[in-house]
Amino acid sequence: MQSEVHEIDPVTLRIEVEVPWDRVQKGLDATYGQLQKTAKIRGFRPGKVPRNVIKQLFGSQVKGEVRQNVIEQSLMEVLRERELPIVAMPRVDDMSEIEDGAPLSFKAIVEVRPKIESIDTALEVSRPSAVVSDEAVDAEIERLRERNAVIETPDPMRPAKSGDLLTIDYTVEIDAEERPDMAAKELVLELGSGRMPPEFDEGLVGKQPGDEVDIRVAFGEDVAEELQNKRALFKVKVRELREKVLPDVDDELAKDLGEHETLEELRAATRAQLEKAAAERAESAVREQLLDKLVEKNPVPLPPSMVNEAERAMAQELAYLMQMTGSAGQELAAELGKTLHTQAERRVRMTILMGELARQNDVKVEPEEIEARIAQIAEQSGKHIAKVRVEMQGERRESLERQILQDKLLDYLLSRATVTDAPAGEASAAEESEAG
Repeated sequence: MQSEVHEIDPVTLRIEVEVPWDRVQKGLDATYGQLQKTAKIRGFRPGKVPRNVIKQLFGSQVKGEVRQNVIEQSLMEVLRERELPIVAMPRVDDMSEIEDGAPLSFKAIVEVRPKIESIDTALEVSRPSAVVSDEAVDAEIERLRERNAVIETPDPMRPAKSGDLLTIDYTVEIDAEERPDMAAKELVLELGSGRMPPEFDEGLVGKQPGDEVDIRVAFGEDVAEELQNKRALFKVKVRELREKVLPDVDDELAKDLGEHETLEELRAATRAQLEKAAAERAESAVREQLLDKLVEKNPVPLPPSMVNEAERAMAQELAYLMQMTGSAGQELAAELGKTLHTQAERRVRMTILMGELARQNDVKVEPEEIEARIAQIAEQSGKHIAKVRVEMQGERRESLERQILQDKLLDYLLSRATVTDAPAGEASAAEESEAG
């Protein structure tokens, strides 16, 4: 069998193959022989049908089947012999017909991973500051107060203010037409939470149980299509007013939380917790930068089929995000969708570079490393290791192995990178998280 490989571009090859007649003939003989044994033809006993009768009745079908089989087998042999790193099923075209005594020829277009002679790993990244400010500690203490607030009815009753919990009923009219489907009863609303349009806060601040108020809302385009750019009248009745009574920031708060005796101990523990989380986010940011810099410094041609497949997978991920988050995730999903192709290209380029980095540096995942990670998962989840081991089979085990390999490759990149620590005066990882 003769074959030639021609490069169309760095990721696309044209393979030309010529299969000798004796191999084609062997396929024809085997197929005709099988048909002679199994064909049921009137006038002939099973297994006694002459070859010329079989050819006359099934010749076209047999030639088509044999041609397909010979092409597939021959192409796979060429790919193995030449060790071509294909990334998609080859596209076969320009096939010759089977003719007695003549070789069978065909051409195929295949996409392959690009050849990468070397990878630039002299990367420069910046580690965000993990310093936790007093303000961040104060904000966390405030959240602890919010979580431990007591809900009470004011005595004596007073006008509603931001932060109060109001229980309300309301009916809705859209363009003067009542909409029972939009009405609500005993809805609990926290003033100032942003859950309802801002007109609700403006209309309900200062009100008390028993008060009724008309609130007019002009919808924009961030609502269901049927409501876009329409005006609504909400007729609201306040049924109940409750307030959140926050505990004082003192030693009693520390004791009530169950782990500390004094406020200073609580603050120290809170700071340590925030610093640990900030350090983890800082390291995660460094690793993300490593991937960005790796992709940026090592442009490689991309096989179109890999990009298309990555884009399809990301589109499915977006659809799942939209389904799980509902309207809250619609805007994010729409924004991500605009850059889907660019993100897919980045993902493929990163995959190719990381794979080549592993090959060039002989980075592999050993069975004991997988076992150690399984033990870690068992400890963190509180499950018996045998149960986790059973769960981590098939695709989940392959995914775990890929994650371990990526961690090892990131460690390798980090060991060769220049890492600069951001000044403590800049926004810390903790404060950036708070702002988000």
